[in-house]
Amino acid sequence: MSAYRLSHTLPVLSLERAAAGLESVVRLLVFVTLLAMTIDVFAGVVSRYVFNDAFSWTAEFAVWSFTWLIFLGAALGIRQQRHVAADFLTKNVSGWSAELLSFIQSLILALTVMMMMFSGYQLAEMVGGVSASLEWPKIYKYAVIPVFGLIGLVFLLARDADNTRTLIRNFLALGIAGLLYLGLDHGLLAPLQGISPSLIMLAAFFVALGVGVPVSFSLMFGVFLANSASFILPAPAIVQNMVTGSTKFILLAIPFFLSTGYLLNLGGLSTRLIDFASSLVGHLRGGLAHVNVLNSLMVGGISGSSSADAASSTKILVPEMVQRGYSPAFSCAVTASSAILPNVVPPAIAMLVYASVANVSIARLFMAGILPAILCAGVLMGVSYLISVRRQYQTATDRAPWSDVWRSFLRALPVLVITVGVLGGIRFGIITATEAGVIALIWTFVLGKFVFREYGWKKFYRAFAECGTDAALVGFLIAASVPFAWVLIAEQVPQEIVAWASTIVDGQLGLFIILLVVLAAAGMFLDLTPAMLIIAPLFLPMMTNAGVDPVQLGIIMIIVLQLGGVSPPVGLLVFISSQIAKVSPSAVFRAVVPFIAGAMVVVVLLCLFPFLTIGLWELWG
Repeated sequence: MSAYRLSHTLPVLSLERAAAGLESVVRLLVFVTLLAMTIDVFAGVVSRYVFNDAFSWTAEFAVWSFTWLIFLGAALGIRQQRHVAADFLTKNVSGWSAELLSFIQSLILALTVMMMMFSGYQLAEMVGGVSASLEWPKIYKYAVIPVFGLIGLVFLLARDADNTRTLIRNFLALGIAGLLYLGLDHGLLAPLQGISPSLIMLAAFFVALGVGVPVSFSLMFGVFLANSASFILPAPAIVQNMVTGSTKFILLAIPFFLSTGYLLNLGGLSTRLIDFASSLVGHLRGGLAHVNVLNSLMVGGISGSSSADAASSTKILVPEMVQRGYSPAFSCAVTASSAILPNVVPPAIAMLVYASVANVSIARLFMAGILPAILCAGVLMGVSYLISVRRQYQTATDRAPWSDVWRSFLRALPVLVITVGVLGGIRFGIITATEAGVIALIWTFVLGKFVFREYGWKKFYRAFAECGTDAALVGFLIAASVPFAWVLIAEQVPQEIVAWASTIVDGQLGLFIILLVVLAAAGMFLDLTPAMLIIAPLFLPMMTNAGVDPVQLGIIMIIVLQLGGVSPPVGLLVFISSQIAKVSPSAVFRAVVPFIAGAMVVVVLLCLFPFLTIGLWELWG
């Protein structure tokens, strides 16, 4: 290698090694933080139910830990490029256009990270006193935000920097971002002061989203720009708003249920559910397709993660379906469409998010998801049966003997008991959703690690750290949506939407039509969580004023938005399944159309008959 080439390579290699080392440290911190949260909440459960003497500090420590987890995981997400982004524009460009978009992405990301970092630093300096239970200085809680900023900027500098040219481009993006931050801090956008902050925020959000900036950073970019133009909030208050809105105790259930799903697959426990499902419906025409749907229904009651279900079902079931004569596109379509169920059947991550936005009972919401989940599963199985008959997929066979059904049920029982325990405990007020999540996590860990001995400590570390990052990214999305929604509400945007809707439609049916159109359009471009965080505060007042139960509304929103995961152009669940199975996404999108139509029939029924969502709670109440 020539001296010239070496001199241009050493900075790149040095930066990459530094970023890789920093990534390992942050991953360890994420693992330790999630582990500390788990032990803390579980200790609270034990002290409360075993010794009848609850520790006073466990809830506060868990909230502080979740704050640190969110921002450390968000920084790690920058490095691993795991933040949810809309790539419908970026994936269709190449050459210099792609390089320009990448530069703009880095510029907006760096500017947003800087604004959060300096605002977080100011907030940490401003807060005083000690916490009520822990009696720790409050500055420790917010100190993670400037730490996140510094780590995020290092990761942005090393982003895709596999050559000197890219490194210079990243350095230039960070330099310009720094200059822009100074300009904004000194009133660069003051001439825009007369324009509506909501308009500035929405315009900035959609521009950032369009060029491929992750959704969470697009939200914060819009908020900070609107604030720079109109000075509606002090910058530290924006960051404090993020922390306050994303660290409610109910949201701590998210990392626990996500971790349960990860360990469920890692410990081989999902195969026990598949065997049980196969013994029940495997004899029908198109048996493996029915097994696929039923497995998602059962796994969904434990993990609550559609993406994890799509990935695991594709790895386990799609090859077997193809081997038995199903087309690869149909196999992936069944897998992707049935992966909507984990966010419909309780306990679902989407339900926890909606409950935090709408301030509704999580127990009612969990109960409301049972019948719609069963209906969706039945419709998906019905569509699978009709297509299997038409294409002559897997003819019907003899029903499995009851002895085999009983044997497979006993093998799956240790896993099934999680769902029963979670729903029963929450429904009858014995435990909270967060406590149920940590109990499910501990139970799944004990089964996989010590009872069935399916994995070692190294696999556990990797899976738990990865899950901590995923949970942090969800939490960061929620955090970014809180000040975004605050600006809209302060500008009375929801009230204006209500007034507009009342002029063009009349009654619940007309409002439902508008809602479904908006949800379907949003779901095609945005992931479920950010779409719900943006849309729910806008439509919730309008629909509740029209007499719609917010619990019914939540289930409808979740299903329709989740269908966006199988709809072009984004279709995350389709892309997950097609990528793992190495099948053309366009073929899967065509094959999934009948399943989307079937699910929309269920949505219409839920709109027309509120009993299907809120009736079960009333019967048991």
